[in-house]
Amino acid sequence: DDGPGPALLALRMAEVLEARMRQDGLAELYDSLELPLTPVLAAMERRGIAIDAAAFESFLSDVQGRLDTLTAAVYKAAGREFNIRSAQQLGDVLFSTLELPSPRKTKGGQASTSQDTLEKLAGRHPVVDSVLEFRKLEKMRSTYLDPLPRLMDGNGRIHTTFNQKATATGRLSSSNPNLQNIPVRGDLGKRMRTCFIANQGNALVSADYSQVELRVLAHMSQDKALLEAFRNGEDIHARTAALVYDLAPDQVSPDQRRNAKTINFGLIYGMGAQKLGQDLKISTSEAKEFIARYFSRLTGLKEFYESVEATAKKQGYVTTLGGRRRLLPDIHSPNGQAYALARRQAINTAIQGSAADIIKLAMLAVAADDQLRDHEARLLLQVHDELLLEVPEASARAAGARVADLMSAVKPGGEPLSVPLVVDWGVGQNWGTAH
Repeated sequence: DDGPGPALLALRMAEVLEARMRQDGLAELYDSLELPLTPVLAAMERRGIAIDAAAFESFLSDVQGRLDTLTAAVYKAAGREFNIRSAQQLGDVLFSTLELPSPRKTKGGQASTSQDTLEKLAGRHPVVDSVLEFRKLEKMRSTYLDPLPRLMDGNGRIHTTFNQKATATGRLSSSNPNLQNIPVRGDLGKRMRTCFIANQGNALVSADYSQVELRVLAHMSQDKALLEAFRNGEDIHARTAALVYDLAPDQVSPDQRRNAKTINFGLIYGMGAQKLGQDLKISTSEAKEFIARYFSRLTGLKEFYESVEATAKKQGYVTTLGGRRRLLPDIHSPNGQAYALARRQAINTAIQGSAADIIKLAMLAVAADDQLRDHEARLLLQVHDELLLEVPEASARAAGARVADLMSAVKPGGEPLSVPLVVDWGVGQNWGTAH
């Protein structure tokens, strides 16, 4: 007897794994969220999204022209030609020829030319600024402008693959090509998005959760200041800055608001004092004081972070609002670095993972909605907290309003959030104008 064949083996494995899933309380998440999402993602992959080949070509030609100009400027300032893409040759020019201070060495003993290193040297010499811009444009060229048009099918559409289980937090990822990291910011990002278009007679609808992670944080921590700010529709970063700096909200300066925004988002990702100091361009000790002041004013947050850590230590895992688990074996590690990382992951997963549950529930609601089906609205992409649909032009605005209603009514774990889920939406011929 050769033992069970592949089909029987798969069936037996399924029985064992299903029993484990039910025992761990993950069956609800699997049955009501992840499994129904699979056909939705498959349909999105099949549809793809149309791109404007001519717009890509003209963008590529402009970027190539700018790269040529920058290359000439770098050669002139360096006094010789060299390969700007080679870390070794660039390091040689910056630190030997131009004698700029070399902040750190790589493991191989070479002077580092990492992004971080160059950003610290920005403004010290025109070559550094030119190289930074060169790298930004070169990434744009090599990652998007050059390869994407080659991936078009016969209908002028490109198709990504959505990965349902590639991330530890439960967020979807996208690959071959990755359409989730299409640049958004600045003129380049805006122009890049205008190259993604709706077919003739159609429009794109973009609907985006506003600050969903901070809203999840307010709900999970029940911090009074955050709850109040979101319920009253206040500017959350100005409200936080007013608390931290002891000011009335209308006295907060743009810089103070920016600092509060950095810490609001930074703490979700477990930012420490050193990184905060770098970002705010203050010393680590000042950053420590800033964090201490922040937590002394937002006491609900301090208690929440401590309780997430305590729960992770007790259970060895954290759970999102939708019941997703992430195991954290290093939460008991004697190695300080490994423990600190597990602690950051605990908080990050609780919040980001809950935001992932919310957007996935929104996708299911949108895909199953009769009104949207009547409007012939079709989901194309999910990018972080944004859904992109293609809809016949005549129904686009009605579909946009409907999508926003469905997204704001999502209940992770069957419970509505304690703060409103606000959705911004827009309609346009291309992704740039819709977003």
